[in-house]
Parts: sequence; structure tokens; C-alpha cells
Amino acid sequence: TELKLSFFLLSILVNHVTCALCDMVCTSVSSLKTHIRFRHCNERPFHCHLCDGSFKNMYDLHKHVETHNDSDAYSCDVEGCGFTSRTLQTLRQHYKRV
Repeated sequence: TELKLSFFLLSILVNHVTCALCDMVCTSVSSLKTHIRFRHCNERPFHCHLCDGSFKNMYDLHKHVETHNDSDAYSCDVEGCGFTSRTLQTLRQHYKRV
């Protein structure tokens, strides 16, 4: 279902829109809609086809699906390290520590 902004009170100040739920200031109505959808709504329209997981956006679903890899798809390029991971995000965190 689509979020109906008429339910929320909006205050518009010189090129700024303020969220009535947390007082965050956005630069446009469209960015306020995005803010409300991600911060104040529990709707998760993106569902994993491999488990019962669901997510607020496609990016988070994609990151999650990587965790279903049977093998470690990502490996560290540092000579002699041998670190492997099922997700690119975990490999990136590893590189920050190496």
C-alpha cells in the first residue's frame, strides 16, 4: 500500500519540509516521503525468494541474498591472507582491518 502523506502534518518553511514525526528537515517533499517510508514505516515490499526475509529496498535485499551463497564467493587479494567471505560487504570490512 502507498503511504498517504495526508495523514501526516507537514510544515513547509523556505525551501524546507519538516517531518512531523521526528522534526527532520528535508529539502523537498519527495525526500520527505522517502524519509518517512524508511524511518517511520514498517512496510517491507522486497522479499527474499530463499527465506522469509523481507526488506525496505532492493539494495538491502541484494546484500541479504548474498548471505545464502553456499561457498565463500569473495576472497582477500593480500598475499598469504586466505580470508574468504560470502558477502562483498564483509570482504570490504576485512580490507579496512588489513
